Amino acid sequence: MSNVTERYTEPLSVRLRGRDAEQRILAEALGDARSGRGASVLLTSGPGLGKTTLLEHTRNTAGGFTVLHMAGVADEADFPLSGLQRLLRPVEPVLDRLPEPRRELLCAALTRGGVAETDRFALYTSLLDFLAEVSADQPLLLCVDDADLLDDASLAALAFAARRLTGTRVVAVFAAGEGPGSALVPGVAEQVLVPLEDRAIHDILTDRAPAHLSSSVRAALVRAAHGNPAAVLGFLAALTTEQVQGDHSLPDPLPLAGRLRAAQLAPYQELPERTRQILLLGALAAEPRVHLLLDAADGPHLSVTELEPAEERGLVRVDGDTLVFVDPLLREAVAQGTPAGRLREAHRALAAVTDREYAPVEFARHTACGADVPDAELADQVAAAARRAKRLEGPMPASFTNERAAALTPDLDERTCRLATASFESYLAGDSARAARLLGQARPLAVSDRRRAIVALIEAEFDMRDSNAIDAAERLYAVGSDLVPHDRDLALRALVRSADSASYAGDPVRHAKAAELAVPLVRPDDPAPMRLAANYLEGCTISFRGDYANSTPLLREAVRLSHEMTAPSEMVWAGIAGLRLGDAPFVRTITSRAVEAARSRGEHAFVPSALAFLVFSEFWSGRFPSAAGTALAGLRTSRESGQSIWATQHLASLAMIAAIQGDVDTCQIRARAVTAQAGENSLGLPSALAAWALAVLDLSRGNAAEAFFRLRSLVHAGPGHGHPTMRLLTAPHFVEAAVRTGETEWARTSQAGYRRWAEAVESPSALALAARGDGLLAAGEEAADHFEVALSQHRVCGDDDVEQARTQLLFGAHLRRARLPGRAREHLYNALETFERFGARLWVRQTRAELRAIGTADRGPETPSTGELTAQQQQIARLVAEGATNREVAAHMFISPRTVEHHLRGIFRKLNIRSRVDLARLLN
Repeated sequence: MSNVTERYTEPLSVRLRGRDAEQRILAEALGDARSGRGASVLLTSGPGLGKTTLLEHTRNTAGGFTVLHMAGVADEADFPLSGLQRLLRPVEPVLDRLPEPRRELLCAALTRGGVAETDRFALYTSLLDFLAEVSADQPLLLCVDDADLLDDASLAALAFAARRLTGTRVVAVFAAGEGPGSALVPGVAEQVLVPLEDRAIHDILTDRAPAHLSSSVRAALVRAAHGNPAAVLGFLAALTTEQVQGDHSLPDPLPLAGRLRAAQLAPYQELPERTRQILLLGALAAEPRVHLLLDAADGPHLSVTELEPAEERGLVRVDGDTLVFVDPLLREAVAQGTPAGRLREAHRALAAVTDREYAPVEFARHTACGADVPDAELADQVAAAARRAKRLEGPMPASFTNERAAALTPDLDERTCRLATASFESYLAGDSARAARLLGQARPLAVSDRRRAIVALIEAEFDMRDSNAIDAAERLYAVGSDLVPHDRDLALRALVRSADSASYAGDPVRHAKAAELAVPLVRPDDPAPMRLAANYLEGCTISFRGDYANSTPLLREAVRLSHEMTAPSEMVWAGIAGLRLGDAPFVRTITSRAVEAARSRGEHAFVPSALAFLVFSEFWSGRFPSAAGTALAGLRTSRESGQSIWATQHLASLAMIAAIQGDVDTCQIRARAVTAQAGENSLGLPSALAAWALAVLDLSRGNAAEAFFRLRSLVHAGPGHGHPTMRLLTAPHFVEAAVRTGETEWARTSQAGYRRWAEAVESPSALALAARGDGLLAAGEEAADHFEVALSQHRVCGDDDVEQARTQLLFGAHLRRARLPGRAREHLYNALETFERFGARLWVRQTRAELRAIGTADRGPETPSTGELTAQQQQIARLVAEGATNREVAAHMFISPRTVEHHLRGIFRKLNIRSRVDLARLLN
């Protein structure tokens, strides 16, 4: 008689997710029945949370049980004992085992649908005896789903029996919707199913969704489901393949499945009309303030008491002046289940009571959703709200609002403008896919030459971050030329972007071409951002030509003007100017400001570029753990926002950091990846940086010849393969490699150009490296004098510890060869301490070799050297030594706190220390 059931149910094909506690409770109840102790459980929840699935799971895991199952049906709720009759029908033959009086009473009740009031107790005890008789052969499982829909007589009889199962081999499991008032089955333990955690919803999607589900779509589905598994599966079923892959935008809002929506709306539809009206307004309002909802309901005599019927049913609660839907999905169900005409009326009512100054996005949404047809006046109101929204909330809310304004705009040219604006704002916010979709809508609508040029500018700006840099430079130049007669500001922006793309490609000719057209557009009385752009552009162009004396004043003026800037793009330009001036502290300050500004303004598209130049300043000043974290963050944000050019740049920076830290394999792998990506997109800047990283690695391994040939190839590298600025910045390493290989003419030529630049910009760090180059090219006491000058300039700078250590290493090697071991020893020890502190393993090895060559033992044991740590362990050790917690380190490096803890144990073991305090003492 095992698994007797009224209907056939297929075994579950997927794992039950997020209900471990409930499964344990039900498993214990089954165990109680097996051991003759009996049990009963009531599962309650709102619609879609999985109580029916739990019942099915219980039935399918009840091995060795007789299973009786039925569900309440609303149509039979008025037929007494109809539910009980359906439940017991499969085991009616067992009735013959009961004594005559009890059998007759039970049969009569199930046949006639009731008994006399005086026979109710006898009926209930007969039912209890019958269940015990059914469980005589094997334990009995009763599953009653939708118990709240049962007829009262059946529910009362089953509740009576469920309270008296102790000492039997019977377990009764009821499932019912949540309801107001007392428990549905008094005396039976109730287990309330709460919404699932996000992790469980992710697991459900992993089980049910196709393999090509986009990560952004997955995240959106999880957010919209509010922990309801039926909701997330309904959302998934409603999506097209393109939407699942993230190629098309998702429906807004995501549609609830019909059955779930009907179940959510059932108690709502029983409310009084006035209460339903207020709840509809609350469902449509972003922040449902009760006093505004009452005003919008057009009832001067209405009060909060109108909400009491909904509060009594547990649908909403009033928290201060805010209406809160207990189940967020009810809010969606109300909005989705209301006819379009009533929805528009409700939106118009809300627009009338919404303050357009302080809530421009809300005002625009209600105005647009309440309109029946395009309307120029309404469109202007929404466009004004979009401008206000951008100031208050950032570009993404403004983008949505401008899109609404475009939908209301009858004039095609004006609609083009608003769609293009919405597209650019979406791009600024980091949503490239949505930006491309909006621009695709705007392009065919453009009528005037100016509108077409603006659309082309936005499209070209998109492309410059994810396409061939030379092609992007040409396209932006053409757009800028077209805009010159229409809009100087936009033309300047297009031409500066063209020059930037040319610079990424390492193409000074195209850069000069854009500057030649752009700089005359700017007048002395123009706003500071335009003057900064002109000085930046002209200064960079002159610097590319090697005329550092004339480029320096222009670049310094751009730096000066940057103190007035609030936009991230102008700050990044100032940061590039600072790099050309060799001012690493300023670059770190201005690019940090740019990152903060981009994030606070919601302009996430500028974050990757700002982080890219922040990384330069950090590794130049020896902040390698911070530089690595910044580059990793930049790589992630670049990929998330579809900016492949900056992803390549950040990967090149990570290759350089790996080279400085002596991580040979990592540096080579990253450099190869950069070379491949840079070749596809003609990116001379990251290509040159990757080559520089490999040259630094060669020098640190003692392979000067390989470093020389690698850096010499940059001298004549054309656009897409090299960069003029990189040829300048690599000069100190090139001079070192050339001197070591006997190529002194190459060394002197490179050194002369670098010294001209250092003297023009008067940067202490640049002057230090120039003096170091002079020392490498000189001999005897003259060389020593140059090295001493270099060290004095390093001390003035105070922000380039690694380069100072390299100068000390080269000076110590010179003194060793000059047979001055005492003086050499001091410099070599200082260099060794710095290299160990920064985890530069290969330079540690070189320095120790020099110390051994003068017959000096290393200071201290080998064990505590951070050179024994892996690159990742060195980064973690540095961050912990600076006071970061495991959680902060994990967030910085995009790993889990548990992984950080694992690495820390390895660090302590390798360094022979016991605590974070010891680590801080060792490294600081």
